[in-house]
Amino acid sequence: MPIYTGKTIEEAKQAASAALGVSVDQLTVKVLQEPRHGFLGIGRRLARIDAQKVVVHKPKSATPAKHAVKSTATKSATPAPAASKQPVEKPAAPVAGDDLDPAVIKARHAANLKKVRHAGNQLVEYLQEAFKNLGIGTVPTITSVEAHAITIDIKSPEPGRVIGRHGQRINAMEQLSNVFMNYHGAPKTVVMLDTSDYRKRRQQVLHELAQRAETEVVASGQAVFLDPMPARERKQLHKELEDNPHVKTYSHGREPYRSVVVAPQN
Repeated sequence: MPIYTGKTIEEAKQAASAALGVSVDQLTVKVLQEPRHGFLGIGRRLARIDAQKVVVHKPKSATPAKHAVKSTATKSATPAPAASKQPVEKPAAPVAGDDLDPAVIKARHAANLKKVRHAGNQLVEYLQEAFKNLGIGTVPTITSVEAHAITIDIKSPEPGRVIGRHGQRINAMEQLSNVFMNYHGAPKTVVMLDTSDYRKRRQQVLHELAQRAETEVVASGQAVFLDPMPARERKQLHKELEDNPHVKTYSHGREPYRSVVVAPQN
């Protein structure tokens, strides 16, 4: 394959034109390398192209067919053959794919459950070791397994230390657990960590928080920015206030510092 070079693409084309004995318009050009000036001569490189002559295919002259001319009388005298009726083949009905086969769906669901449980067992050991390094004795236990979700209850004589201030420690461990499951063969699995019914008590706290925020926004006419919280808790707050005619909610910031903002409706 002949390669032509030049300081610019145009200069390379002119070199190819001279070498092949045709004008630039009669070339098919493929740019292999763009030119670069470099800095103080360092990194300078030439343009490189692959150029070929344009091949023009001349159409073959039509060969006159023998006995092409027939009298009009002969043509009109010969009746046109009747078109034979062929049965129209109907397209085959679409065959249901494997995704619609209940047996396949059941098998895939069972496989997902197996992956989540296997990775969850590894996560239990990881959490126990992680809390041990923090000086907290725990016994994590899997309480619920779904195809893309798992719940782990963490029993401990010090549940307050497992939870941390405003739930910061258990929420951080939960985020870490999601990453752990992703790297251990169960991607997109939602992990929920709980201890001493903290999540149930937290739901009541969020309900009261939504009511207080709504009262403050209506009284002051100013938006209220709540503390960062996990996506599950933000979802509950949005749900609590979605039908309220006086306020609206939206999320603000990036994970793990994403929070809910409660603002006046108008």
